[in-house]
Amino acid sequence: MGLRRVDEITIVLVSWKDPDDTVRAIESLAAAKARVLAGGPRVSLALVDNAGGALDREAVRAIWPDASVSVNPTNRGFGPAANQAAAVAQGDVLLFVNPDTRAEGEPFSEIARAFRERGDVVAVAPRLVDDVASPEPEVGETRKRRLARPDREDQFTFQLRRLPRLRDDARELLLLDHLAPNNRFRRKFRYADRDPEQPLEVEQPAAAALAVRADGFRAAGGFDERFVPAWFEDVDLCARLRERGAILYWPAARFRHRGAASSEDLGYARFLPIYYANAIRYRRRRYGLAARAAYRALLVAGMAMRLVALPVRRRLPRPRREAAVGYLKTLALALGTKG
Repeated sequence: MGLRRVDEITIVLVSWKDPDDTVRAIESLAAAKARVLAGGPRVSLALVDNAGGALDREAVRAIWPDASVSVNPTNRGFGPAANQAAAVAQGDVLLFVNPDTRAEGEPFSEIARAFRERGDVVAVAPRLVDDVASPEPEVGETRKRRLARPDREDQFTFQLRRLPRLRDDARELLLLDHLAPNNRFRRKFRYADRDPEQPLEVEQPAAAALAVRADGFRAAGGFDERFVPAWFEDVDLCARLRERGAILYWPAARFRHRGAASSEDLGYARFLPIYYANAIRYRRRRYGLAARAAYRALLVAGMAMRLVALPVRRRLPRPRREAAVGYLKTLALALGTKG
């Protein structure tokens, strides 16, 4: 496949209940755009406000005068809104970013360079780094860097992973990854032995910042709009994109990312059953009949184990009652026939 130029990158940004974060993200992206040198890619912005006008459009226009801004009266969900923005995007590359993501330096030229390096690349994942400064491992020390606990993931742990497989589901749901976060199977699943300064083909990078060829995105059908309001639409998209080309992690382009903003806005009792309903939906498309049944059984066992352990856990990332409600709702979902 021949190499192709990248003339324009359109940033796709979906806002929901986070107008201040969104404005700060746009400021960061506009500052990065201003650093693009002559001959670099043009950069445009397609924004969808999924919160019925919570975002100050005049503030957006003041930062990015020619931005495409759409307002939905209700929350359509991330995937449908991202498809809506992508439909009006002019760029030959779509750069999906979250409102809690900030550009570092000028990442756009490096994203364009990554696509030019290899004609088979359909998506590029810039490097995500923690929004709060944390020490980077020294050269040669990456293999010794430990993975964070599942409920306290840093960007090194969070960003890159392989597509879901039943053995990985079992480790996560049966709390093995919680008891031994740095186990060798999880390290392999999360590409933990990689050098974060070197490009790498990956299966499923986080979509907090993900650049996709516009023609490849459209040929793949965009985001599946059944994964609403969010979660697993990016996993599903990556699985379909990999049927069309390679997904390349490209660390020379960098974004800072805070993470967990949408789940915090929803509240854990609402987030958890939504997350696992979409997890079931993804596996229904990608797993065989026996594996789908095994996943539901693992989900039942996992939620039961969490409920039993809840009274004796010392440190909880959320209120005990809220966690219990989330576990019970997800248990009911796993035992049901829908999803």
